[in-house]
Amino acid sequence: MVKNFIIFFDFIGRLWRSRYMLRTMAARDLKAMYVGSVFGLLWAVLNPLFLVAIYGIVFGVFMKSTPGAVYKTDSFFLFLLCGLVPWQFFTQALTTSSGVLVANSNLVKKAVGFPSEILPIVVVISNIISHLISVALLLIILIIFNHSLPITTPYIFIYLFFAAIFCIGCGWVLSSLNVFSKDVNQILGIAIMGLFFLTPVLYSSDIVPPGALFIMKLNPIYHLVEGYRFALLAGRFLPLPDFIYLAVTSFGMFGLGGVLFRKMKPWFAEVM
Repeated sequence: MVKNFIIFFDFIGRLWRSRYMLRTMAARDLKAMYVGSVFGLLWAVLNPLFLVAIYGIVFGVFMKSTPGAVYKTDSFFLFLLCGLVPWQFFTQALTTSSGVLVANSNLVKKAVGFPSEILPIVVVISNIISHLISVALLLIILIIFNHSLPITTPYIFIYLFFAAIFCIGCGWVLSSLNVFSKDVNQILGIAIMGLFFLTPVLYSSDIVPPGALFIMKLNPIYHLVEGYRFALLAGRFLPLPDFIYLAVTSFGMFGLGGVLFRKMKPWFAEVM
């Protein structure tokens, strides 16, 4: 246990010493994400709107789904948008960070002393910037529909911080495993698809039976989605036990990912 703590704090020290490179590469990654694209960063807005249009018609119109009373809105469109925006951040950050070591194998193999641990962080940061553009659109839509924003709106940035910490930890684990097995991306795709329907993005959590809800709440992204909706629609903070669970699991995954990455890193260049 003590050895793992030493490994982790040494790992954090390397990240701090690489902070300038981290900023530079994050800016480069954001530009590369949309290079050659006609709409550029506008895709950060178009993607969630496109999904809201599809799911809104299927679930809101055809299936006549309605938000739970706790969200204090009758608009399924707003309910859906407030859930899809954080979900999109999570899935994009996770899928792009999982393959970042393989995609930058030339740096990992040839650049002596290159801090490869910053690569998943770079991807998460660039996704945060794209996400903030979606959030800006979301806030504009809420103002148009509701004529104001709840005083609890800034809470979403607290939830985003923990989501980013969680995604960085997952990125370290998944990108490391992906070096040794190319099945990781396939498994991740299936896992995200299943997780999407097990997270209350398309439906209210109050329709879920208590036993199943307890299991669903083990998923930290459940609390991310609910946190956004509570802050933007219900005007309230997450229940304290849920918030504590989100914080603990996020930092727990961050620590676990850091230790695993540090232990597997010496083998990356040899396997690639």
